[in-house]
Amino acid sequence: MNTNQFSILRANRQIEFNAEKYKTKPFIFNGKKKSVYENANLSIFVNESCNANCKFCVDQLRFEGKGKTFVKGRIADDEEYFARLEEVLETLRPLNTSISITGGEPTKSKRLPRILQLVAKYNFRKRVITTNGSGLLDKMDGKRVIDHIVENGFHHLNISKTHFIEGINAEVMQYDNSYFTNEQMAEVVKIALAGKVRPRLSCLLLKSGIHDIDGMMQYLDFFGSMGVDNIIFRETMDYDVTAMLNVPKMRFLEENKVPLDDVWSKIDMMPQVFKPIVQVLGYYYYCEVYKFKGIDMVTESANLAAIDHQKAKVPGMVFEMVLHPNGNLNGSWIEDDDVLLPYATNDTLIYSGRDKNL
Repeated sequence: MNTNQFSILRANRQIEFNAEKYKTKPFIFNGKKKSVYENANLSIFVNESCNANCKFCVDQLRFEGKGKTFVKGRIADDEEYFARLEEVLETLRPLNTSISITGGEPTKSKRLPRILQLVAKYNFRKRVITTNGSGLLDKMDGKRVIDHIVENGFHHLNISKTHFIEGINAEVMQYDNSYFTNEQMAEVVKIALAGKVRPRLSCLLLKSGIHDIDGMMQYLDFFGSMGVDNIIFRETMDYDVTAMLNVPKMRFLEENKVPLDDVWSKIDMMPQVFKPIVQVLGYYYYCEVYKFKGIDMVTESANLAAIDHQKAKVPGMVFEMVLHPNGNLNGSWIEDDDVLLPYATNDTLIYSGRDKNL
């Protein structure tokens, strides 16, 4: 594939979201027949809290793009939660989806080791955990969290890191505690690779951070030297500005947006440095994948506002599934939206979340 082929789909990506053409599998949710996207993912939203307050927080964007405040409920009793998790895993096992463990910050949840064990028990085809890295070297149940991830056969470890310069990264991600240093990153990468878990770093392009080709190449070289061979650079998400409640985050995103179209136009002029591999068009996101010095470099743009439009085109299709801390299994990242398998005993929930003005 060459850069000219990339540019054709790139130019038309917003109008090429053709959800009605996706391959699907039939499945019954709560007595209702649905069509599940063949490459659907199950995200297990482990905990409602996070030890960071990233200025670009996607979870808050998803909620506030629906005009809601980021406050989540969770099942208070551990045994009740694990029973519900196992019930959902057993129900969905015939679909053999990929599984993503996410949060909040999952590595700070005391439930994580047992969650990892349950996911491994059902042997889903692909198992991923997404984290800011801060708890990977913490000990739980006598072992480091990264050791639990390795021992339970996870395939990928996604770590968010906005910059290789510690001060810039810390200022954007705003950790409350347990900052994840580059030195700790090197240790985690070494352990992961030895345990056949592939690390992937996620970097949001920001004018106040990594914002151009030179910065991207420095980032790639810095973490590539640790053995990381999979790095994704993301454009800040587009969203419905009329629904957003969080003025400070909106202002930060608007002021810091780095258009990927500008980056891609420069990449097109460097085919010997960035070798084009493949394009991926999802139902609200678009990716271009390149090879850079042995590293798989992914670039991604996404539009949260496109999700509802795509769902409206194919009523009854499930693009992704999210098990929320309150026990609901949804086709949405919003815990009361598109509920597939409602949890019947929600009277045991407790609620927490960040104030919308933070």
